[in-house]
Amino acid sequence: MKQLRMNRRDFIKATAVTGTALSMSGLGSGMLVPKADAAEESGVQIIETCCRNCTAECGVLAHVKDGRVIKIEGNPEFTRSEGALCVKGLSGIQALYNPNRNKYPLQRVGARGENKWKRVSWEEAIDKIARKLMEFREKYGAESVFASTGGGGNPNFMSPGRFCNSFDTPNWFEPGAAQCYLPRTLMFMFCYGGGTFYNSDTSLGDNNIHEAYDYNNLKTKAAVLWGTAPSYSGPSQSGRVLVENRAKGVKTVVIDPRFTPDASKADVWLPIRPGTDVALALAWMRYILEHRLYDHEFCLKWTNMPYLVNTKTKMHLRESDIKQGGRKDVYVVWDRKSKTAKALEYPWNDTLDAAMEGTYTVNGSECKTGFQMLKERCEPWTIKKAAEICWLREADIVKAIEIYAQTPSWLSLGVATDQNPNSTQMAHCAAILNIIMGNIEKPGSALQRFKNVCRSPVGTDPLMNFLSHDQLKKRLGGNEFKGMMQWWTGNVAKHLDALRTGKPYKLKAWLERSGNKMGTVANTYEWSKVVHNLELIVHMYMYPTGFSPYADFLLPTNEWLETDLPVDCFNKFFARQATTHLYETVNEYEIWAWIVKRCADLGHEQCKRTFDPKETAPQHPTFTNYNDQLDWWCKSYGMKWEELKKGPIEKFPLSDMKEYYVYKQIDPATGKPKGFNTISKKCEIYLETLITLGRTGAPFVQKPLPPAPHDYNPLPFYIEPEESPNKPIGKEFPLVMTNGRLPFWHHITLRNIPYLREIQPVADIWLNPVDAKKYGISQSDWVWVESKRGRINARALVTEGIAKGTVYMERFWNPENINEKTHGWQEMNVNVLSRSDGPYNEVVGTYTLRGYQVKIYKAEGAPKGVWIKPEEFEPWMPQASKPTKRVAGVVK
Repeated sequence: MKQLRMNRRDFIKATAVTGTALSMSGLGSGMLVPKADAAEESGVQIIETCCRNCTAECGVLAHVKDGRVIKIEGNPEFTRSEGALCVKGLSGIQALYNPNRNKYPLQRVGARGENKWKRVSWEEAIDKIARKLMEFREKYGAESVFASTGGGGNPNFMSPGRFCNSFDTPNWFEPGAAQCYLPRTLMFMFCYGGGTFYNSDTSLGDNNIHEAYDYNNLKTKAAVLWGTAPSYSGPSQSGRVLVENRAKGVKTVVIDPRFTPDASKADVWLPIRPGTDVALALAWMRYILEHRLYDHEFCLKWTNMPYLVNTKTKMHLRESDIKQGGRKDVYVVWDRKSKTAKALEYPWNDTLDAAMEGTYTVNGSECKTGFQMLKERCEPWTIKKAAEICWLREADIVKAIEIYAQTPSWLSLGVATDQNPNSTQMAHCAAILNIIMGNIEKPGSALQRFKNVCRSPVGTDPLMNFLSHDQLKKRLGGNEFKGMMQWWTGNVAKHLDALRTGKPYKLKAWLERSGNKMGTVANTYEWSKVVHNLELIVHMYMYPTGFSPYADFLLPTNEWLETDLPVDCFNKFFARQATTHLYETVNEYEIWAWIVKRCADLGHEQCKRTFDPKETAPQHPTFTNYNDQLDWWCKSYGMKWEELKKGPIEKFPLSDMKEYYVYKQIDPATGKPKGFNTISKKCEIYLETLITLGRTGAPFVQKPLPPAPHDYNPLPFYIEPEESPNKPIGKEFPLVMTNGRLPFWHHITLRNIPYLREIQPVADIWLNPVDAKKYGISQSDWVWVESKRGRINARALVTEGIAKGTVYMERFWNPENINEKTHGWQEMNVNVLSRSDGPYNEVVGTYTLRGYQVKIYKAEGAPKGVWIKPEEFEPWMPQASKPTKRVAGVVK
């Protein structure tokens, strides 16, 4: 295997400024990084805080002298990271003191896109924004206002949603959501139930799979990493513990078109064709069922697979269907003893001989068991067929399945499969593959309900009940894609359609809090056209991005080293506490609260109600002072924020966390096993709940919504990508594009960090040597990459680390060109190429960020104005700034 080439240079120039000595724990216990001694440096204060340059929130020790952060390192007391920090976290000082930060509120003075501004006060900015919003509400309805957010570095993810519910607009979106994590949280909730929102799925990168972190007491035999690359996305946490797991003998399978570090250490690497994962997963299921590798006892007694389904109504039979006056919450099985349909009392009845599979006639209607329906769905998907579609070797597929069958095992699904219209189908497959193997709440499995697991109640309460039902029915994409209601958000593509057509109504204002929407939304050129249809755009962020020139107001937010927030880590609570404060930056929570307060003052009665604890209970009221919000969060720990800042609080001994087989525990209220948090109290394979969701919106709404255009499918199914090498488009655009994270970035953030840009100065496109030769591309050539929607530049990285016929690019933008006509997002931004049009995933509306067709050909050179040489990044080097007082008194 050829090495992936990287420009290398000693980028540790100014250790005193950056503290970039990478802290990594050893392979065994007792090798944690020693805690820093503040006495070593006179006048230096060490403040315990937590990173937020990705979602991992690793523990950090910040060295502060005279109000300035001079060094950061990992905190060995933080259990998940054990003193490790990756380059994203270590870049915190360069981000904090970046000379191009948004320092003060700014208002546009030139034409939209000219990037001309004047400084205004916070009071003036909030007042003008609120008055415009109230004007639009009066003229066009509250739904004419929409908001958006992003996951990268955002500690208050639900703040835009809370604002929208307070203002009574149904419209807000997150560019991830249906394209990132929501498909998994939704489908695992329906299939498994789990405990909390964060522990009901198998996302290793989202700090789940607690068993993997307890690597000194490991019971796991095998792990499948499907579309996830922890060594890239979470080097200091999930990537690190995976190393520990392999060292303890866990066999691994990696399914990824890229030869990642995790793939290089795997027992089997399956370089799958992007977008075909469901085809492979269905073949896995068929093989497991055919060879009886599944856990028969668990599937029979603890899943809904024996329950009968009426093939005409597509719903499970209940006792009320076979007996007058029968119960509607008792399911029906086929009893092989009496050869009749019988009601099955929860959890089981040993006097019945319930058939696992088969087709039967009940009261004149054809009925099948859930097992039978799954078996039939998988039947066409032989190993041979999957190998042909997915571009894999049959023997490798079989070997991977046999490894996974060594239970206890787990299958972790990553973001890759969230980013095409097969998203929920693949999440459904992943849940099924964990369930049928019996990898549920047993030692060594991923899906657990450990008691007292600390997921702190920190987060902005969304106030969903404040949004009126009539307004909810107007949500863009809401009726069609009802699965989005798990996160209570709208559909990205439908917002674009409304901006483009003015239907079903016109949008007038966009309030955006995240990095660079021009780098994260699909088919970016279309968005650049429609922003001019808006009368107000507000951008809240730490520094200007390619989206900022289109805004009317730029509002400066805190970097993570300036923020306060309680953070959980297994059995402990930590404080992400501000180490300093610069300029007139504020916490984004306060911006949203200030706008709501000003709207309330201007006569918005619903906004006014959000300040009354009696109206919002049990959720928190709106606080205009962030310290009040911090105290509210800390109330559940029985303390004030100032107390938590003194050091981590242990909620319970770590040894008390684990609790297996929760579903078997007796519920004192019923005298029966607790089961699972699903409708049937069993793990559910056949999802009748999806049909109900599409028809009514249940379980997420109390009043029914208009039905979706068709019933959602209760079993997983495969759709060939709309753009495919097997279709006519493949002749002109023969290569399949995929994306995926690199260890230097999180989403579209940190492209303005000089040392990180030294490591990765431009966007590379990974190209297999066979394809490079075919298209006349040599190592490091500048090339054009083109799809039906546009073209961009990239630098060729010719490597066997990408499957033949596939190319890979990470999202990229060039802050050095922000003042040019391109605004830095048009040069090398892969989402210029991606698809925002249909087909969409039927449940959540996922569009296509991965698995579409492109072509590649030589370019004359690098795009104009992009920086490549290390010395070119000198203007972005940190500039020491004096600390300032926090902004206060903006609203009364």
